[in-house]
Amino acid sequence: MQLTGKAVIRVDGKEWRCEDGASLDVGGVKREAKAGGGKVHGYTEETAAPELECKVFHAKDTDLTAFNTITDATVLFETDTGDRYVLRNAFVLEPGKLEAKEGTIDVKFSGMSCERL
Repeated sequence: MQLTGKAVIRVDGKEWRCEDGASLDVGGVKREAKAGGGKVHGYTEETAAPELECKVFHAKDTDLTAFNTITDATVLFETDTGDRYVLRNAFVLEPGKLEAKEGTIDVKFSGMSCERL
């Protein structure tokens, strides 16, 4: 059985030139145990937003400033095993940082939801 080893990232239908190693946190509910008197009494819940992180290869045609303006995008995360997830109404969380030595830009997305297709 093949296991996931890499992913392809598409933003609004356009495939990005990404380094292997992208990560996806689908978000959902984060729980924290509440304890006292030597025992656990229950838990509290908090909403966790989905996040996708990737390193995009920089080339002559790459506009570093354009990354900062991405909002309301549809971002597809497709693994080499065929599993696919979509971030809806996605937005870039912080300005892209170009690492000249590596030739990559760190990009971090969040979104309103993440769904498995």
